[in-house]
Amino acid sequence: MDSRERIEAVIALEAPDRVPVGPLLDHYAATYTGLSKQEFMEDGGKRIRAILRTMRELGPWDITFMAETVIPALLYGAPARVRWPGKDLPAQEIHQFEEFELLGPDDYDLLERVGLIRFLQNVTRRLYPDLKGLKAVSTALSFAWEIRQHAKMVRASGAQPACGFLLPGPLWEYFSIGRSLPQMSLDLFDRPEKIKAAGKVWAGSFARLAVRFARLVGVPRVFIGLARSSPALLSPRHFEEFVWPELELMTNLIIDAGLTPLFHCDTDWTRNFPLFARLPAKKIILELDGASDIFRAKQILGKKMCIMGDVPAYLLAFGAKDEVMQYCKRLIREAGKAGGLILSSGCSIPANARAENVRALKESVEEWGYY
Repeated sequence: MDSRERIEAVIALEAPDRVPVGPLLDHYAATYTGLSKQEFMEDGGKRIRAILRTMRELGPWDITFMAETVIPALLYGAPARVRWPGKDLPAQEIHQFEEFELLGPDDYDLLERVGLIRFLQNVTRRLYPDLKGLKAVSTALSFAWEIRQHAKMVRASGAQPACGFLLPGPLWEYFSIGRSLPQMSLDLFDRPEKIKAAGKVWAGSFARLAVRFARLVGVPRVFIGLARSSPALLSPRHFEEFVWPELELMTNLIIDAGLTPLFHCDTDWTRNFPLFARLPAKKIILELDGASDIFRAKQILGKKMCIMGDVPAYLLAFGAKDEVMQYCKRLIREAGKAGGLILSSGCSIPANARAENVRALKESVEEWGYY
């Protein structure tokens, strides 16, 4: 089997020839190849070459992210100030987000009134007044072109790009950053209908945009970011009332378009696994970051969706290689039983990970991962 066939098999919950491997690669590729974080973010050519080299020398892997979360054109869309390496931070530092109350209560109405694209343009202008008109258009087009070309390079290397679009999740995920988590939490009680009305516009419009973009770049998977709406921060009642309808709409629109949603679940989602079982079977990748119970996920969702994860960051950075190997062995034998597993890192490989520990993911599959 090749990498594409393996990924398709595990999404369909079938057993491929072996467990596919695909750590989430972000700033670690810069560390491993000796690039500064500033170079890695600002120079697309250096970034993709660093990704391909890291994949080749520590893998090879079957699937990889292309460090999309560090591309400036994408970071401009975050509703927070970005502190850039080489500008606001030392060149070797990882970029940071500074959250503040950027969005106000009137922004629910604004989104509903003007639609998604004009709303995002409005928010971007507040943070970056110079990024408007032709400059904004050229930035968006250059981002699309870069991702399309990099995806071709990844496939030429023998691996598959993980996703063709990064969707920031339901409205709660985005607004709880730009509105601030305390204010957004109060809005659940003070402005519930505003959230729901704006959320319908957000979910439907963003899902359709994601489908068009993923098709443009030629990658049949869409990343859906899920973190602040987890049970760690939001009650089950509020999740079902405010978040679940949007997530279900996004998921079904993406699936109906013939693409695969990839749920990127940061923080602990274990309590919500039964909810995920309501979604269409054999159509979704559930990516866990080490906080959720991945073995419980296998028990509840093993016949519903592919599971991706979840070697913890602390093991990759500070553990001994044998500890990583043994954890991978358990993942392969329990979470990977009968198929349906992509062996990966728990969220991003930490920038200070040890190379031998990252290489251990591939070595563990060679040792125990053949069906």
